[in-house]
Amino acid sequence: MWHYLKAAFWARPELPSLGRLPLNVIILSGLTLLGFGHEGFWLAAAAAETLYLYALTTSERFRNVVDAENIVLEQGTVEEQRQALVTSLIPPRRQQLAALEQKCARILQLHHDNQSDEFTVEANAEALHKITWLYLKLLVAQQNISALQTSTDERDLQQQINLIQADLSSPKISPSLKESKTATWKILQQRKENLSRRAQTLEEIQSDLTRIEAQVDLAMENTGMRGKSETISTNIDLVSQLLDDSVYGDSGASIAAIDETYAQKA
Repeated sequence: MWHYLKAAFWARPELPSLGRLPLNVIILSGLTLLGFGHEGFWLAAAAAETLYLYALTTSERFRNVVDAENIVLEQGTVEEQRQALVTSLIPPRRQQLAALEQKCARILQLHHDNQSDEFTVEANAEALHKITWLYLKLLVAQQNISALQTSTDERDLQQQINLIQADLSSPKISPSLKESKTATWKILQQRKENLSRRAQTLEEIQSDLTRIEAQVDLAMENTGMRGKSETISTNIDLVSQLLDDSVYGDSGASIAAIDETYAQKA
């Protein structure tokens, strides 16, 4: 917990035209100075700092970023971390990624054959790199969520819920048994909701994977036509972009580390 508190206290957000500054320290210092004129500022500073530190240190996204920075320092290069994610995929998903990467390589080869201008080639190489990284993240999320699935389906849970509801409606049920069955009913309801969300998330991820594949296919077709050396767009509105980082499971910190490194290079 201490390293999260330390990271939160010294956090350096990116500010337009100013770069990265320890904004929390600057504001806290200003309120401390104002406190010499009126003690109320010290109380306000203490309350605001407590809320700020609590909000950040309990944020899973912030913890992933902090863990990511440590991983970058401890485990070597970004490419090694990326390759570890690829290796963690089961063969079918690894083959999906390889197929997409082959298409991306083909696009760049077509640019070379068409003697496209250097700016377009560099821009598209960067765009394809971002697209394949996004595709890899989706595959990792898909694999992690699929691994959480159980043998119980939503229909089985609904049948169990219906049976308990029938028992609860009986006038002969004892108070203690009713309390126990009510608790079980609530647990089954939560499990049913989890299954529904999991199924919806998998559908969204699959839809986004298909959309990325279509985007790359379109880029390859356009590049194969002389005079169509267009810049490939990375502005793809994906439903899965709204997903929480928890979908990556144990790979969340590594993915956050790579994202952070790519953001710094942008």
